[in-house]
Amino acid sequence: MNSTRNRGAACPSAPTSPVMHGLRLNIAACRRRSLHAGLLVALLGSLTGVDSAVSATLSYEDARTTLRNVSDLRKASEAGVDKNEYEAHAADALGMPDLSVNATQIFGVKTATITGTPLGTIDIDQNLNGPRMSLNSTWAIYTGGRIRATQRALAAGVSQARAELVGTEDALDLQLAQTYFGLELANDIEHTRSSVLDLADRQLQRAVRFEQQGTLAKVERLNAQVARDEAARNLVEAQRDREIAATRLQRLLHLDAAPEPSTPLFVITDALKPLTEWLSMAERQSPVLAAFDAKKDQAREGIVIADSRWKPQVFAFGSYALVKHYQTIVEPDWIAGVGINFPLFSHEDRASKVSAAHETLRQVEELEEEARITIDTAVETTYRKVEQAREQFNLLDSTLALAHENLRLRERGFEEGQATSIDVNDARNALARAETERALAAHNFVIALAALLEASGDTNNLSDYIRRADIQLRP
Repeated sequence: MNSTRNRGAACPSAPTSPVMHGLRLNIAACRRRSLHAGLLVALLGSLTGVDSAVSATLSYEDARTTLRNVSDLRKASEAGVDKNEYEAHAADALGMPDLSVNATQIFGVKTATITGTPLGTIDIDQNLNGPRMSLNSTWAIYTGGRIRATQRALAAGVSQARAELVGTEDALDLQLAQTYFGLELANDIEHTRSSVLDLADRQLQRAVRFEQQGTLAKVERLNAQVARDEAARNLVEAQRDREIAATRLQRLLHLDAAPEPSTPLFVITDALKPLTEWLSMAERQSPVLAAFDAKKDQAREGIVIADSRWKPQVFAFGSYALVKHYQTIVEPDWIAGVGINFPLFSHEDRASKVSAAHETLRQVEELEEEARITIDTAVETTYRKVEQAREQFNLLDSTLALAHENLRLRERGFEEGQATSIDVNDARNALARAETERALAAHNFVIALAALLEASGDTNNLSDYIRRADIQLRP
């Protein structure tokens, strides 16, 4: 950033300046340029406070680790996995008997008269007052498959939650790549704009010197001044864009200061593996399809549960009296048995329940097919975008070489009086456009590659591609 400071010296204010030494300029014009340059210097100088808040450099892999640790979205997905695991664990003992203690305090009287006994008429008048306590147990022996289906459905819910967690992590990886390398692109553009301003400063100094020597028209010097000021404005815009990109990365990673990325934009000139392999990888690894597999398992178990409503329920039961002192003669000390429950009529239409369960499965299957088409489209689209970005990057080499040579010739021609300030400015802008387009092509390559990995369920390997890169763009 130091190269952006004190760039208003094109029109010196003191006679001791090397450019102004022994020469005289139009004072009014000089004052206007000095005021303009001073404002720009003050504006650019205000940016130095941002640099002091920048934290240590941060690699992409470290940023990814940080995001995994601080992302609230990932924490929410992890909570969803834990919730489903607890619910599945809670259903592990559904097939076991339950055991409970029942305690009551009874108030009442039983009166009765029994006649026709050998002992004659017997009057019964019994006080039922007193506590009762018993140990009770029931055990579902046969439920028509409902218990096992419930357990399998809950286990499938865990699988779905885990697949959704992976999907969340993949989406975060893509978001990080877009934000992290977006900041790298902003840094590259800012560096290019800073270089353009350096060149414009030198061009303006030459124009001032030639005007003072009487070899250059005033309009040419003014063209150089306008071009220089335009370069300064473009640099300010690039710096603001870089600050915005840095803030986005800072907020995404929950950092106290804006980080400075250390992993540059990159390009792999070798071709990627064939599209068919990427499509096969997406079929195997996509968390979206994995989540649909789990949903289909849940829907199938839902059919089993709905069918179980038509089947009898067989159960065992038992009870043991813990307090016998207050029992009446007909109350048993213990009792056990087996029962069956077969609903003849239900307040719910069981046939409709079964039909609804089948339709749920059909709905999931149709949505899965739609998701598969969407994923295949995303894989093929991003694959072709990666190839397009690589081709564009490679084809910009000749443009960049031409822009460098053209600028060199225009600057020499200006010094020899064969080119104008506008010619030099056009050549300088052409070089800046070529450098910016090259950085943008590298950025598009990285983002398309990250999107391709996300669509195919392979975002964990982006760091491997970074290490494989044979071209790296450093500002």
